[in-house]
Amino acid sequence: MTGAATTRLTVALVGAGPGGTVLLDRLLANAAALAPGRPLDIHIVDPYPPGGGRVWRREQPALLWMNSTAADVTMFTDDSVAMDGPVRPGPTLCAWSDQAGASLAPGAFPSRPVLNDYLSWCFQHIVSSAPRQAAVRVHRAQAVDLTDGPGAQQLLWLDGRDAPLAADAVILAQGHLPVAPAAEYQELADFAGRHALRYLPPHYAADTDLDVVAAGEPVIMRGMGLGFIDDMVLLTGGRGGTFSRGADGDLTYHPSGREPILYAGSRRGVPYHSKISYPLQGERLAGPQFFTPAVTADMYARRGPLDLRRDLWPLIAKELGRFYYHELITAHSDRVTIGWPEFLASYARLDWGSGELADLVEASVPKTEDRLDFDRLLDPLAGQAFAGHDDLQDWLRGYITGNVARHGDPAHSGDLGLFNGLLVTFGVLLDAVNSGRLTARSHAEDLGGWFRGVFSYYASGPPPQRLRELVALSRAGVVRFLGPGIEVTMDPARGVFRASGTQAPGHVEARALIESRLPAATMSRARDPLIGALYARGDISEESLADSDGRRYPLGKLRVREPDLRLVDAAATVHPRRFALGAWVGRGFTIAGFTRPRTNAISFRIADRLARTVLTEIAEAA
Repeated sequence: MTGAATTRLTVALVGAGPGGTVLLDRLLANAAALAPGRPLDIHIVDPYPPGGGRVWRREQPALLWMNSTAADVTMFTDDSVAMDGPVRPGPTLCAWSDQAGASLAPGAFPSRPVLNDYLSWCFQHIVSSAPRQAAVRVHRAQAVDLTDGPGAQQLLWLDGRDAPLAADAVILAQGHLPVAPAAEYQELADFAGRHALRYLPPHYAADTDLDVVAAGEPVIMRGMGLGFIDDMVLLTGGRGGTFSRGADGDLTYHPSGREPILYAGSRRGVPYHSKISYPLQGERLAGPQFFTPAVTADMYARRGPLDLRRDLWPLIAKELGRFYYHELITAHSDRVTIGWPEFLASYARLDWGSGELADLVEASVPKTEDRLDFDRLLDPLAGQAFAGHDDLQDWLRGYITGNVARHGDPAHSGDLGLFNGLLVTFGVLLDAVNSGRLTARSHAEDLGGWFRGVFSYYASGPPPQRLRELVALSRAGVVRFLGPGIEVTMDPARGVFRASGTQAPGHVEARALIESRLPAATMSRARDPLIGALYARGDISEESLADSDGRRYPLGKLRVREPDLRLVDAAATVHPRRFALGAWVGRGFTIAGFTRPRTNAISFRIADRLARTVLTEIAEAA
C-alpha cells in the first residue's frame, strides 16, 4: 500500500439494511479502542437508501406490517449484551415514535414504511454520532465485483463507475438476496409458460407483481406462513376490499370485486400461531436448566455428533415444558393442584415422553387445555377427517378464532412461558450448531427444515388482526382452505394446475399458482451481480457439511470460516480481508439487524465480534 494509504484505514461495507447499519454502529463504537488516532473511512454501498435497504425500503405498501411489536424492536446495544465493545445506546422503535410524534403503542404492529422511517433515522443518528476519527460515505450504487489490488488492498467495483473503491477490508452484508427458481419451481414455471398460466415462485411480496392474477379467478396458494399473509393482504385489501367490525367484535369483509379466489394449503394446513399480546403474569425464569451448552457439550463428548430430533429434542421439549409449567403454576395456582418447587422436584427426574411424566402432569393440571401437548400444538389437523369441503372451512375458522382468542388472553399465559422458552432453547441450540455438535444430516435437514419450521410456526406468527381478517375472508368465500398435506400437480391435457389436501375430498383446478413462501438461501442461484461474479470465479463457495460416511449436505449459504466470518473460496482458501454477515451466511447463526431490547441479542454479539475482528486486522496490518 502507498504511504498515503497507510495513514488511513478503509472499510467497505456492502449492504445498508438493518444488518449493515448495526455493523456500522459496531465499527464506529470500537474504532477508538482498536484503531486509536487512526483516520477511518467507512464506505457504505447499496442501491437502496441506507437504514432500510432493499427488504425494508420505504417504497412498499403500508398494508404490509411487521410481525414484531413496536416495543420489541431496537437497533441499539444495551448493557444486557455480552460483548467486548462499548455500548452505544439508542431508542427502541416505540420510544423513537414518541420523539418523532408518531406515538406507537408498545403492542402495535407498525407498517414496514414506518419501520423504514425508524431505520433511516437510526442510520443517520449512528453516522452523526460517529467519533471524530471516522468518516462515513454512502454510495447509492450496486456493487458488481470485488478483486484483489496491490498488496492486500481490496477493489470494490460499482455499477456505472470506472474506478473502484479501494479498501483495506470488505464486508458483505446484503441480507436476503433474490434468487433464480430451483429446479422444481422452474419446472412449474416452464409448464405455466407453455400453457399461458400464471406462476409465481417463492418470493418477497413487496418485490412481486401480483397483478398478473386476474380478478375472480381461482389461484392456488402453497404455504400459509408469513409470506401467505402478505400475499393475502395485497390480493384483498390491496385491491380495494375493506373490513368492518360488528357489535360482536367479528370482522366482515366487503369485497371490491377485484379479488381472485384464494385456495390456501400447506404441509400443516393451518396458519402460523397468532402473536401473543400480553405480558408474563408470573415469575420470569432466568435461564435453561435441562438444555444447556454444558449438557450438549457433555453429550457430544460421550456420543460424538448429535442428532437433533433423536438426541436433543427430548431435552428441548423438557426445557420448554419447564418454562410453560412454571408460568402456569406461578401465575394460575387456581388451575393446578401443586406448587412449583414440588412440581419441579418430580419433573426434573423424569424423561420427556415417559408415562411417569404424563401421570405427573395429569395429576397436577386437571384441565386438558392447560397441559402442554406438542402433538396437538404442532400438528392440530392430525387425525382429523372431513366429509366435505365446507366442514374443513368451518373447522379451520373455529381453530383460527380460538388461537387468536387464546393468545390474547392472559389466563393462558403459559403459552407466553413456552414462547420465552423457545427463545432460550434456540440460543442454546445455536451454541451447539456453532460448536459443530450436530451431524451434517441433522444440521442440514432437521435444523434448517424441521426445527426452524417449529420455531417460526409458534414464535414468528402474524399479528392477531391479520388472522381475524383471514377468518373474515374465509366467511366471505374469498379464501378457501385446502387443508394439510397440499399436493400440487400439473395437468398437461387440461392445461391447469391441480391441488388437493389429504383430509378433505376433492381437488381444485386453477390457472394461477403462487408459492407463498420466501426463497431458500442458495448462493449458486443468487441474482446479485457481486455474488454472481465472485461465485463464477470460485472466489466464494456454498457452505456444505460432511458426515462420517463422507456424504455431503449442501446448506446453500455463503461459506465463511467461523467464528471470524472470513470468506472461503472454492479451493477452501480463507481470504484475510473479506468478511460476510447475514441470514444467508455460514453454517450457524450469523444474522445482524434489529432485535428485541435487553435480551443479550446474539445478533449484536456477532456484529460486535466481527467489527472488532476487522478493525484489529487492518490496524495491525497497517
